[in-house]
Amino acid sequence: MTAPDRGRTYATAGLAALALLAAAPALGGATCSVAATGVSFGAYVISLATPTDSSGNVTVTCTYVPPGGATSVDIVTSLSTGISGSYSPRQMASGPDRLNYNLFLDATRISTWGNGLSGTSVATAGFTVGPGVGNGTRSAAFPVYGRLPAQQAVAMGNYADTIVVTVTF
Repeated sequence: MTAPDRGRTYATAGLAALALLAAAPALGGATCSVAATGVSFGAYVISLATPTDSSGNVTVTCTYVPPGGATSVDIVTSLSTGISGSYSPRQMASGPDRLNYNLFLDATRISTWGNGLSGTSVATAGFTVGPGVGNGTRSAAFPVYGRLPAQQAVAMGNYADTIVVTVTF
C-alpha cells in the first residue's frame, strides 16, 4: 500500500462464470451455445460508503439445424446461487472468509437474477432461426449487473465465487 492508503483494507473481489447448456435437438430446429464474461469488482475498499458495482455479460447464440423450416427459439437463462446456497445474499470466499454480493438483471440492481423462484427473476429472449433468416444464427446478450454492499468488515484476500449459467430453449 502507498502512504495515502494506510488504514484501508483491500480485498480483491472477482466472480468466475461457468456456462452450462441444455441439450440440443437431434433433428432439425436449432442448437444453442452460451458464453459468459465474469463480473470483476476489482479492489474492495471497506471504508467506502457506497456500494461497489461492476458488470459482466451472458450471450446465448442459436444456430439453425436442417432439415426443416424456420424455428422459433424461446430462451430462459438462469443463474445459480454459488457457494452461499442462497440468492440473498450470494457470497464470495477467500478461505473461510465471506464477502456478500449479488447479481441483477437490471442496471438499477433491483431484480435479483436467479432461477425464477424465491423472488428471483430469469432472463428471457425469443427469436427465429432458419433458412433465409440472416445467416441462420441469432444471439441474445444479457448484461449481468453485480453489486458489493458497502462497508463489509472482511479480511484482506482474493475473494471469488463460481456461478453456473443454465440455458433452456
